[in-house]
Amino acid sequence: MERIVLHKGFLIRAYEDGSGVWLAEANKLLGTEAKKAAGTEADTDVEYIATPSGHPTPEAAIDFIRQMIDSPSTTR
Repeated sequence: MERIVLHKGFLIRAYEDGSGVWLAEANKLLGTEAKKAAGTEADTDVEYIATPSGHPTPEAAIDFIRQMIDSPSTTR
């Protein structure tokens, strides 16, 4: 099972690792693909973020990635 959300041009995917722990990863979408939000088939560029450890819920994993995206060190 997985959850996919779009946040500030990043496609965030949360997924369960099989042991009940949730991880998340994000890829920055290209401009035209971001508008489509075409799920996991969307073309991405090289910007990639992933959770360093597991979380108890998909929402917690997604929130962690959102915080990373929103932090000043990841914005241009």
